[in-house]
Amino acid sequence: MSRLGAGSSYGDDKKMLKWNTLVLGVMMAGCLTLLQTGCAADKAKRDVSGPYQTWDDVVNRWIGGDRQKLYLELGPPNLHPHELPDGRTEMVWDFAIDRMPGQADEYNLFPLYGSNLNCQLHFFADEKGTILDGYRVGCE
Repeated sequence: MSRLGAGSSYGDDKKMLKWNTLVLGVMMAGCLTLLQTGCAADKAKRDVSGPYQTWDDVVNRWIGGDRQKLYLELGPPNLHPHELPDGRTEMVWDFAIDRMPGQADEYNLFPLYGSNLNCQLHFFADEKGTILDGYRVGCE
């Protein structure tokens, strides 16, 4: 009788160890593949994809984007949004007055500027909340 138990042999144990190692390796490869696809590069131009180079980049990146995501990025507009006669909503961020910060503030994504920033960003959204257009005033 072997020391490993009745009916067991050292060769069978080696085969089982190889099989368990193979199964574990396949499972780990599958998990790594799932993790890698979750970290794939995002192709959406509106998602935070690094610092804005210019104030025009801030505006252009959000055309076609969602109003709620824009609020998350820039913070809520500090000038009250108002509905235009054509049904669009105009939203204005004035960086010369106090405002609630957004993610771009938190992660220092805005273009570099001094302490005297005279800059307004205007965005226009349709009824569904899609940003249709935008422009900047000042921001020099």
